[in-house]
Amino acid sequence: MISYYEANVLNQLQEWKRIIIQSHLPSAIYTTNSQQRRLIFVGIGSSYWAARISEFLWREHVSPDCISLHSYDFVKSKFLISTNDIFVLFSHRGTKTFSLQALEIAKKSGATTILVTGIGSPGNSSADIRIETCAQENCGAFTISLTSAIARIIQWIGLQSNKEIIVRFNETIDKIQLPFNIVRLPSYTTNFVIVGDLIREAVAHEVSLKISETCYLPVRSFGLEQFLHGPKVTIDKQSSILAFTSKTELRKESLLNYAEAIGSEVIEINEDTSGFDDIPQEFVWLVQLLYGQYMALELSRRLGTNPDTVRADQSPYNEARDLVTL
Repeated sequence: MISYYEANVLNQLQEWKRIIIQSHLPSAIYTTNSQQRRLIFVGIGSSYWAARISEFLWREHVSPDCISLHSYDFVKSKFLISTNDIFVLFSHRGTKTFSLQALEIAKKSGATTILVTGIGSPGNSSADIRIETCAQENCGAFTISLTSAIARIIQWIGLQSNKEIIVRFNETIDKIQLPFNIVRLPSYTTNFVIVGDLIREAVAHEVSLKISETCYLPVRSFGLEQFLHGPKVTIDKQSSILAFTSKTELRKESLLNYAEAIGSEVIEINEDTSGFDDIPQEFVWLVQLLYGQYMALELSRRLGTNPDTVRADQSPYNEARDLVTL
């Protein structure tokens, strides 16, 4: 019997197809005039990385007038929001304290509010538009809910300005072969760093989160340029670097040359990686995300951890969880 985590990872392609082919966006989304308005994408945890990825996609395919924020930052800091803004909150469960507060603030400010959430999450009167993704996740490390939310944004982009993106997305789904064959796992997990650039930085952070949640490793993640400007001094001959790169990004050579000089292990995942054959260029980053999700599973198997529980089956972690309000 496979874990819930593995089943969710493997079921993502089917869920994306269901969303794109069978599940239409709410009719109200058609009249938001989102090409002429600023979009504010907000979330926490994996939902923040959904927001960050959405910002990259929206800027690339629709309009540069968009930002992404942590819900905590939005609530605690003074961000200017107007009636002309569209506020998009990602919250799979629809219950996180600061995410709900952020939605309420946006609603009171007069912005159009959109809640991207899982099927069966609580209703929310602060949301003008509700966009549902997938059924509620059954394990602590979210995967299918994150990518289903991204599929909804891709669907929205296709509706707004770029119908070709849906064609390319469907091509990507058809070409992905799951499960991945993870040929190489990091040799050194006590000094394990994940790096990515641009949209791949969000991938690096999300994969780092998945490995932390499933394997309980203190893995660190950075944007490529951020890593080169300081944290690079923390690696040595007993370090492993997982680098989500692109063959067209020349800046990665600085990272690879530095790591080689130090003697650190580098696992580079790009268009030449096995399993990435003929993937449309627009969605290589998405396959890298799936690859990282599956690498987390393989690491979990090697370490003998339970990828479903986020350590809730262990004392004192189960007691400590009750002391944290989310």
